[in-house]
Amino acid sequence: MPSARRPKRCGSTFSVNSISLCDGRSGKSCHQGGQTLWLYWIHDPHFGVVWVCRHPGYDAGGDVTRGEGRPTAGGVLEATAVVPLPSGRSSGGPEVHAGHDSSWGTVLMEREEQIAPVQAWLTDPQPMVGQVLLLEGTVGVGKTEFLRAVTERVLSARAVLLHAVCSPEERDLPFGILRQLFDSPSLPTDVRRRVAPVLRGLMESARAEDMHEAVERHRATILYDLFPPITELAATTPVVVCVDDINHMDVASQQCLLHLVRRMSSTPLLMVLTELAEPRRTHSPFHAELLRQSSFVSTRLAPLSPEGARAVIDQRLGAEAARRLGDGFLEYSGGNPLLLDALINDERLYGQVCQQGYGRALLACLYRSGPDTLRVARAMAVYGDDATPKELGTLIDADVATVERALRSMTEAGLLRLDRFRHAVAPRTVLDDLPAPDRAELHHRAARLLRGQGASAVDIAAHLAEAGQVPEPWALRVLLEAASEALQHDEAHRAVRYLDAAQRSCTSEEDRWTIQARLAQAEWQLNPLASLRHLMALTEAARAGRLDHDEAILLVRQLLWLNRTHEATDVLTLLRRRAARQQADTVPAPPGAPEVPAELHDVELWLACTYPPLAGRVPVGAAPTGPEGAPTTRGRTFWLQTIGALSGGLIRRRGGETQEWASHALGQLDLNHHAPWAEEATLLALMSLVYSGRLGEAADRCRSLAERRNGPPSPMWQSVFDAGEAEVRLRRGEFPEAVKRARSALEHIPVQGWGTAVGLPLGTLILAHVRMGEFDEATALVTRSIPDDMFQSRYGLHYLHARGHYYLATNRTRAALGDFLSCGELMRKWGLDLPGIVPWRTSAAEAWLLQGNRDRAKRLVKDQLAIPGPEDAVSRALALRLMAAFSSLGQRPRLLGEAADILEAADCYYELARTLSDLGRAHHALGKHRRARVVVRRAWHVARLCKAEPLCQELLPDMGGEARPAEETDGTTALASLTNSERRIASMAVKGYTNREIAEKLFITPSTVEQHLTRVYRKLAVKNRQSLPGYLRSDAG
Repeated sequence: MPSARRPKRCGSTFSVNSISLCDGRSGKSCHQGGQTLWLYWIHDPHFGVVWVCRHPGYDAGGDVTRGEGRPTAGGVLEATAVVPLPSGRSSGGPEVHAGHDSSWGTVLMEREEQIAPVQAWLTDPQPMVGQVLLLEGTVGVGKTEFLRAVTERVLSARAVLLHAVCSPEERDLPFGILRQLFDSPSLPTDVRRRVAPVLRGLMESARAEDMHEAVERHRATILYDLFPPITELAATTPVVVCVDDINHMDVASQQCLLHLVRRMSSTPLLMVLTELAEPRRTHSPFHAELLRQSSFVSTRLAPLSPEGARAVIDQRLGAEAARRLGDGFLEYSGGNPLLLDALINDERLYGQVCQQGYGRALLACLYRSGPDTLRVARAMAVYGDDATPKELGTLIDADVATVERALRSMTEAGLLRLDRFRHAVAPRTVLDDLPAPDRAELHHRAARLLRGQGASAVDIAAHLAEAGQVPEPWALRVLLEAASEALQHDEAHRAVRYLDAAQRSCTSEEDRWTIQARLAQAEWQLNPLASLRHLMALTEAARAGRLDHDEAILLVRQLLWLNRTHEATDVLTLLRRRAARQQADTVPAPPGAPEVPAELHDVELWLACTYPPLAGRVPVGAAPTGPEGAPTTRGRTFWLQTIGALSGGLIRRRGGETQEWASHALGQLDLNHHAPWAEEATLLALMSLVYSGRLGEAADRCRSLAERRNGPPSPMWQSVFDAGEAEVRLRRGEFPEAVKRARSALEHIPVQGWGTAVGLPLGTLILAHVRMGEFDEATALVTRSIPDDMFQSRYGLHYLHARGHYYLATNRTRAALGDFLSCGELMRKWGLDLPGIVPWRTSAAEAWLLQGNRDRAKRLVKDQLAIPGPEDAVSRALALRLMAAFSSLGQRPRLLGEAADILEAADCYYELARTLSDLGRAHHALGKHRRARVVVRRAWHVARLCKAEPLCQELLPDMGGEARPAEETDGTTALASLTNSERRIASMAVKGYTNREIAEKLFITPSTVEQHLTRVYRKLAVKNRQSLPGYLRSDAG
């Protein structure tokens, strides 16, 4: 007797170490310590070999556990997974020794009519005649499981079971099914000894001749030597013959079984056969002979009804799951029991529909449906759900009738609904199962078919990208067109796929370099670092003179971004030499015109502004034209010209033209922001507004760009946009939002992918953390490794300036002064001494003051005020604030008041708070204590809105040690002038509600809110909501 260690109860599961199997019977009684366990092992299509263990001491159909594993060479089944099954449920059938879990409810659900003849025959004490029962059904409908349930009942009734399973691989093996039947373990030994030599002789003689001929020649042996032992046994003992999938039975076994069927009228024997139902099948002689027999009964197993499917889910997963999952599972399975069982197992193991369960079950159905059905399903998975039978036939070289027959078969089996797969997992699984060469060939055929139908380039390219190398010339054109369209829609991943396929299919070396340049640009949108391998190859092509002029210019920018200065310098040298040769061969340019081609001239201006050490000679007199003369196509030329104009305006301090170009460029982004140089132009345009102190306009542009966004942009675009907006937020004093945007920039593109430009988002992040007093976060950023070449770019100035303020805030004034002065040295050396980029003079002056050197600090402030140009008023305000420290007490309120007005108009709130703080102290020193308190409280309020915690703490002593609303005498008059509605709206505005949120809460329009706030600003003598006094916060009107 085989033995098994008794299951050990572990919470809601059991664990079984091993089960010893002695033979292939479907059930074994295993004794251990007086206890009996019923074990059952089957081959499950989803999990391989599955064992089921049931302890009969529990309730009928009681606690059951299923595990996964496989038998070893010694016949030991090791459990590799244990899953608890619902307890207290019965399969609905009689108690049998072969263990069964509640999943057997799936087998017999709605199968009572089919099982009744079997049960009646088995319970008849003395059946006088035999019976043949044929069960037909589509794949997965439960024929094999039904037959297994029959075998359980046969074994429990102590009948003799002869069981065989047919398979396509053995249909050419003569008498193979007879061999299985007579090898059944329940066949008495003496009967087996009698038939074994007869069967052996038949099989040996049949190897050299046709199966029909072998049966005819050995008819007497079959009739008088092979079957009599069976008919004699049936006279005294119930005998049941079960054969699964008879459509795959070998012809010799068919003929022999027909001999037995013809004697059913006098032989009390039950024969149960299963067969795959096909949409169109011609009856064979075997079927014709069966139909002639009076003992023959044919029945069909149908998919489960909605009620039956829900009942199965209820049995297996519980009532709540049946309510929640019933409709979906019915839709995905079509009532197919095999698919339903897979869905239930997926829900148990993974909580969702998976390829491991549902997908494999569907594949099992397809493989068992025959080669034509499998081929049609594969064509559907490749071509898509909208394929017509004619199109599918073209893909697989089949006629329409064959395709329609396969579609009908899959629909009847519940695999399809309206000629479509029922779940997205299905086509993915079919594609994954398709061998790579076959898959590529099908995609190639699909692309040709779509091209012949005039389909779009994107639809055709989707198949070409999966088809491998496609030699046809049209394929390359289609892939390039589809890649351009994908980039236009910010779908860089798709563009990369199409360009990869184009590169594989390209045969021209010239085209190959063009494609690789476009591939580098597409991968650039995903992560610049990923495009480096292409950029290095393109650099070699440029050195060899094989790269297009425009591609070479773009290559310079990409190499510089990725810290490849040496390679960029080589390409620049080649471009300059080429331009010099062209200039020598042409008519001299008119006075004032660029001495180099326009594109290279724009690049030289950009280099002078962004990577100054690499800049060539730029004509000083050349001025950018206005944006009204810009190209209307907004392609590569437009963005490069925009960059040239913006860079030239910054270098030559022509703020008006720069702002005009910046506004124009930012207004075009919703049209063509996929073009090369577009993201560089966008960042430079935003920075131009920031550098000129136009923070309000810059914030409005950022907001407008976000609202015009059509779908998610590429990681590169999102990263660049976030970095630009982060700097805008930083300068406005919106530090939490600046941190959020800068972090987003570094998440969409990692630090390594930012290359030399990383100084911008890192500088923003460091300074924002410093202003909020988050020094641990700032320290972590300052100690990160950064590329050395970053300090040779404009982006490095942002980083140096931010690090200087980090040192200043942590009392390392000498280090801070070194960073600020380094900024100044570089900016003067580069001819880029614009205080709007970084206000190095006022920052260095603060450091000198902390070191006690007032003379040097004052000299720097005077130098700042002496810089011509009215565009950057913010830099002037910063200098005015510091100049007040060097002025007489009586002059300070005037200087600080002027600075505060400038900063408030520019929406520069943090610096406004600092200036108001100094102004309050000045009033206090002049004895104007009441005025001082009002100004300091306003400073604290603005600082709090900025989340500038160190500044808030610094202001507390000047407020009496605590942050509290102003005294009644400070605000009574102003508050009394407001109406109840104005006070209510102003209170909500101070608390941070937007106009739309206020409107929704008060059931008014946003326009009404804006009108009320305008009157509040006028009555309280403030300019915006950031300047509203804090005592309004607790007043709701």
